[in-house]
Amino acid sequence: MRTLTSSDVELPALDPTWWSWSSAHGGLLAAIMMRHARRQTGTMTQRSLHASFLAPVTTAPLRLSTEIQQRNMSSVVTRSTLFHDGVPSVTATSLFADSHPGEDVLYRSPQAPVVPGVDDCPELDMSPELIPVAQHLSIRMATDVRPLSGGDEPRLTAWIRLKNLDLGPAEAAVVLLDSMPPAIYGVLEKPIPVPSAEISVRFTDQIADGGLDGWALIQVRTEQAGSSWTLESGSLWTPDGTLMAVSLQTRRIVANAGDLRRSAGFGG
Repeated sequence: MRTLTSSDVELPALDPTWWSWSSAHGGLLAAIMMRHARRQTGTMTQRSLHASFLAPVTTAPLRLSTEIQQRNMSSVVTRSTLFHDGVPSVTATSLFADSHPGEDVLYRSPQAPVVPGVDDCPELDMSPELIPVAQHLSIRMATDVRPLSGGDEPRLTAWIRLKNLDLGPAEAAVVLLDSMPPAIYGVLEKPIPVPSAEISVRFTDQIADGGLDGWALIQVRTEQAGSSWTLESGSLWTPDGTLMAVSLQTRRIVANAGDLRRSAGFGG
């Protein structure tokens, strides 16, 4: 595809408190890339993002290269590459389009799950020593399914919010959709590394109408899992039940297959 324009920008290294396990939080990296891409589109609204995580990002210098690959009267497609110490580490393709706030809705998706209010849901305790990004999040589990409880269903539902991070609604949605424990933890009894290889996020029209500056309701679900890979979906709603974004995420399962089966209760 013919590139119309391109730009490069140097970025500071990401604060280590934004690491997930031993490297930078993928959702935040993708959100930063999308924010810089949007600056080249005028007033258009984010419609979709697809990011692939090629290599870990830690403390080395960052350079972001963004290209506008297609532009017409109502939409723009961008492609971005984040270089970490000169090595391509994240690639992202974004679609931006005109938005018409307040226009009639032809179809509205089913409402969010019915769950107790935020104040009636217990806080999820995640160790900042193991997962530094946890200190930037508040997560309150909204159903009886808990991570690493050895349950029967790989589906996690929670109230979630970001603490003190200045992001637009779509950028915040990307971070939140990549901030829950892996949904497969709903059937496991011990933590195993399940890093994200790629994430795709699609935004509804309502992303342009309201913010995500407080609590949101999130649900992540394992659609399929093998011994090496798992496919996970996610949905994000505002407290009044408005769907803001949906995601699909491909994760690598880094574990011994036999241990995985035993910890999940899948049999011998």
